[in-house]
Parts: sequence; C-alpha cells; structure tokens
Amino acid sequence: MGMVTYGSVMLALYPSVKGNADFAKLLKSYPEALQKLFSLSDSTSPAGYLNAEIFSFMAPLLLGLFAVLLGADLLAGEEGRGTLEMLLANPITRRRVFAEKWLALVTMTVIVTACLGLVLGLGSPIVHLHIASAALAGAMVAMTLLTCLFGTLSLALGAATGRRGLSLGVTAVALVASYFVSALANLIAWMSHVRPLSPWYQALGVDPLHHGLSLTHVGVLVALTFAFGLLGGWRFQRRDLGI
Repeated sequence: MGMVTYGSVMLALYPSVKGNADFAKLLKSYPEALQKLFSLSDSTSPAGYLNAEIFSFMAPLLLGLFAVLLGADLLAGEEGRGTLEMLLANPITRRRVFAEKWLALVTMTVIVTACLGLVLGLGSPIVHLHIASAALAGAMVAMTLLTCLFGTLSLALGAATGRRGLSLGVTAVALVASYFVSALANLIAWMSHVRPLSPWYQALGVDPLHHGLSLTHVGVLVALTFAFGLLGGWRFQRRDLGI
C-alpha cells in the first residue's frame, strides 16, 4: 500500500511539472553538484522525471530497506526470538531452511516492487507521462535485482552470525554507501575508478530508463546475489546456533 501510494502521488504531480518552464529554470539554478547527485537536470521530461523522483534514490532506498529488514529477521530474528529451534527440530536440513527463507525474501521483494511497477505502468498514460514500456520494465528489473541483492546480503549475514542488529546495521550502511559511491563519482574524479564496485551503479547508475538493461550489469548483480546466498547458506550449515 505504501509503494502504491508513493507511486500514485509521484504520478499525480507530473502534470504540474510537465513543460513547466519556470520549474525547469528553478532546477537549473540549483548547484551543479546537487543536480548530479539527485539527477535533477532533466526533471521535466518523462524519463527524467521518473529518474529524479523515483529511480535515482527514494524508491530504491525504500525497497532496499524493506528487503534488508526482512532479510535480517528471517533467520537471525527467529534465532533471537527462540522460534528457530522449533523449526529445526523438524526433519529438514538447514540447507532447505535457508533456501526457502531466501525464496520467501525474493518473492516478497518482487511482489512489493511489482506493486510500484504496476502503478507506474498503468498510471503513466492517465497523466500523459509517455515512457516506453520496455524502458520502464528495464528500470524496474534493475531496481528489483538491486533490492534482492541487499536483502540476500542481510539474510546471509544474519545466517552467518545469528545477530539481527549486526546484519541490519551493516547491510543498511552498505546500501546507502553504495548509492553515494555511485552518485558522487559524477562530482569527484577519483571515485569514478571505484564506481563499478557499487551495486547501485551496476543497477541504476547506468540509467536503464534511457539506455535499457545491460546483460553485463545484470550478470554482475545476479552473480553477487547468488554468491552472498551461497556463502550465507554454507555458514548457516556449519555454525553452532544460539538456540
């Protein structure tokens, strides 16, 4: 409901921005650093508006935090509450428990992200925000992959340590740091060399709304997600659980 409301409000505001010369002039008066940091330079065009208001920062952050909170709770949270003991008392392997928790994480993340995608896809024609379906779908896929990656990292850290707070804190910081590494590379020359290390850059820093999905960047995100998952599952199998 939150993502549906957020997407609807952003679409409802677009007619007041579309072709508004005064608004475009206002944005151009902002410092160049601010324009680059939040992708404000082209906010009156359909793709530029979606980039600035949804895909550049706020929606990936909200969805990322949702996945991080969920991932930290699925195993480490259960262990802390003492309910994991009841689950593992059944004749099932730890590998299966981890895999099904991860599938639950991915499924819930995809559902929440899809809610936003449906609102944007169905509502854009109503407010005359003309964006190619393929471009919008590409951006949504990239954001979903980014969200699943950080959710998987949170789940893996929780599985490896059994500490929900540590998993949540480390992954949330990594999510925000990933954004700043990607965004600040436009302003700080030396950061352009480390920018490819940022998952945020691999997903959204390459601007999939304008340039489409890149198989290379998608491959990097998928590979990192599975690597985190495999490491977390391996550690979960061998750790002495605090139950």
